[in-house]
Amino acid sequence: MKTYLLAFLLFLTSIAAHGQGTLLRGPYLQVATPTSIVIRWRTDKPSDSVVKIGSNSQSLGQTFTDNTPKTEHEVKITGLQAETRYYYSIGSQSGTLQSGDDNYFQTAAVAGKPGKYRFGLLGDCGTNSVIQDEVRARMMGYLGSNYMNAWLLLGDNAYSFGRDAEYQSNFFNRYKDNLLKHYPLFPSPGNHDYDNDNPARQDDHQVPYYDVFTMPTKGEAGGEPSGTESFYSFDYGNVHFLSLDSYGREDNSTRLYDTLGRQVQWIKKDLAANKNKDWVVAYWHHPPYSKGSRESDGDPEMTAIRQNFIRILERLGVDLIICGHSHVYERSRLMGGHYGYSSTFDASKHVIDASSARYDGSDKSCPYIKNSPQSPGTVYVVAGSGGQLGNPKPDFPHKAMYHSDAEHGGALMLEVEANRLDLKWIAADGIIRDQFTMEKGVNRETTHELVRDQSIELKASFIGDYVWNNGSKTRSITVTPAKSADYIVKDAKNCIQDVFHVKVPLADPAKLVSLTAEVGAQNVVTVKWSSETETDLAHYAVQRSNDGQNFTEIGKVTGLTNSQVLRNYAFSDDQAQTLPAGPTYYYRLALVALDGRAIYSRIVSVRLNDPILAAEPDISLQIEIIPNPSSAGQMQIRTTGQTMQTAELTLTDVSGRTLDTRKMTISQTPATFLPSQLGAGIYLLKVNVNGRNAVKKLAIH
Repeated sequence: MKTYLLAFLLFLTSIAAHGQGTLLRGPYLQVATPTSIVIRWRTDKPSDSVVKIGSNSQSLGQTFTDNTPKTEHEVKITGLQAETRYYYSIGSQSGTLQSGDDNYFQTAAVAGKPGKYRFGLLGDCGTNSVIQDEVRARMMGYLGSNYMNAWLLLGDNAYSFGRDAEYQSNFFNRYKDNLLKHYPLFPSPGNHDYDNDNPARQDDHQVPYYDVFTMPTKGEAGGEPSGTESFYSFDYGNVHFLSLDSYGREDNSTRLYDTLGRQVQWIKKDLAANKNKDWVVAYWHHPPYSKGSRESDGDPEMTAIRQNFIRILERLGVDLIICGHSHVYERSRLMGGHYGYSSTFDASKHVIDASSARYDGSDKSCPYIKNSPQSPGTVYVVAGSGGQLGNPKPDFPHKAMYHSDAEHGGALMLEVEANRLDLKWIAADGIIRDQFTMEKGVNRETTHELVRDQSIELKASFIGDYVWNNGSKTRSITVTPAKSADYIVKDAKNCIQDVFHVKVPLADPAKLVSLTAEVGAQNVVTVKWSSETETDLAHYAVQRSNDGQNFTEIGKVTGLTNSQVLRNYAFSDDQAQTLPAGPTYYYRLALVALDGRAIYSRIVSVRLNDPILAAEPDISLQIEIIPNPSSAGQMQIRTTGQTMQTAELTLTDVSGRTLDTRKMTISQTPATFLPSQLGAGIYLLKVNVNGRNAVKKLAIH
């Protein structure tokens, strides 16, 4: 019995080993995140699923396996590094179905991280037509060797009924050797995906679209979990995307334009939770504005979406809305607030920025600028010509549209680099027939305060070509200004300007290393100082005060305009000998620059000697003023000795101003000597006898 059982197991193993079958579909990439990705493929026979990955095609060191036999293979690869390229193979335990240098993918950037990202968008592409092939080729030609971080489908992905066979012939067979195996795919459905407008399928969603694709319903790629594959959101770096369903009914009742319905309630919640994203892009099938092969004034879905729904997205800060359905290309300016028919569109009311935003140097082509989360405006794009063209309506183009083209098929390339967004329409003939640029957080004016000799890096807020007022051409410059200066950077097309006010305190006119004040003979005060440097110096002003607060200039000393060597200075205050003794006197320097600025030194102080003690003893002791204090008429002078003295008398006020001079003979008999009109105050009397001096302080009341 055991022998038969062993033989039977070996037989089953042999069948499994040779049972992986032929690759019919894929591989294709779904639900890309910074740390994971889903790889899908189809085989004609059931087998287990094996994916191997590695840093190069010759070293696939990690293996992910699903042992359940199936023909629809779906393996989630986890534990990856963000923004990293991985090579992969697909197959089973019994062998490899596909591998090589052409099988690779790149993981997503972390949510919120600014970078340089590219996203392709195809609308109404699954037609199995020449136009489809031309558009795909032009998209691939535009990319060249650059990686496309993801591609997005705008609905009607497989004509005419969205059946599985149509997906195989019209979609997978057309993209299997280029787009599908390299770039993660994030789809949205159209009416043809719903069995060509089958009302029953709108309710039950029983269409191949939901079997063919895997969507991030649990918020695993960013955004709020939607719980349904009909609509979802995801992040790629600093871009937040919403993929919406404009045709299916939720809960058998509500659609995208039912603002109280399940989908709209989720949209509000998702956008409220993602206000921190730099860019918000929404895409779905039915456009709110078009006069192409579809008529937004007549199509009930398009009309209801415009009238009821888009105001919600405008209010919640969606920057860009991209749709398909109408087989033309149409693009608006930055606009908002128009929810009526085309005939009611008024550019003076509804256009927020009248620029074309082509940013190509043509007239009125500067980028759209949105400098705050509250900045209004949305750009609407119709790109339903990825696989076919349609006849436009007689009143084509729609009045809201800046650029419209019904003659060329094409695809969109959305390029985001940090705070700059560019959208380019690549036509089937390879010509970029329309483009626009939008920027956020630019035209900045900032002020920086530096200390002297400090350097600072100044960086333009925008991405593009740079023209600085100092001649630099790079985005960032490093400056070490000696004085305050303004640095201005503009883009080459003179659309954007940043102004940097760099404030630098001016150098002090001089740097002192010492300052003293000394009292000398006869109460002459000498102020001395030394300077280490002098910069744009006009002069030193010597100032004196009797209270340490209110200073009076008493002299100037000229220095060198500019000097880097030690210099010594001295100033003699001869007037000090006429000042009253006793109080403290204060001195400081005003370091005066050529531009008139004055920087003050620290304060030094002195106390004058008593005039009596400073005079020659034989004179001072023989002369007496009585009574002192008294009035001018009562005050008298006399000698205290036996001899008479012939003297020269000089009367000054405390500031040193001479009020009276006279000669008189002084004896033991008191005699008046003051001018009769002398007012109350403190005065100084200098007595000179044969070249010998004495100074007396007089108090007049």
